[in-house]
Formats: sequence, structure tokens, C-alpha cells
Amino acid sequence: MPALATLEELSQIYKKLNEFKKKHPQASEDLTLLLKSHRKIGYKNICKMYIGEATPENLKE
Repeated sequence: MPALATLEELSQIYKKLNEFKKKHPQASEDLTLLLKSHRKIGYKNICKMYIGEATPENLKE
């Protein structure tokens, strides 16, 4: 399924992600391992919890 974002938007976030990786290599590696080991939960759910928009409880409601 293709992304809903434009190619320009995708390119911008890709650049920012690479900048983050360079600035915070250990945090980036830790987050990568966390995401890979919990794929079945879903990236969207993980992101919602990370940025404080959701808790495990309200994701199950």
C-alpha cells in the first residue's frame, strides 16, 4: 500500500530521521531494536504511546 504522504514529505522526514541517527546514534539503535522486537503491536500504536497520545489501556478500549 503506497504512502498517503507526498514524495516531498517523505523525503523531508527521511532526511530528519537520518539527522537524528547521526546526532543520537545510541538512542537511534535502541529505538530501532525496540521497534523491531515489537512489530506486532503496530508502529502507529507504539508512536502514539511514545508521544503521549495513548496509553495501553485506552488503545484496548
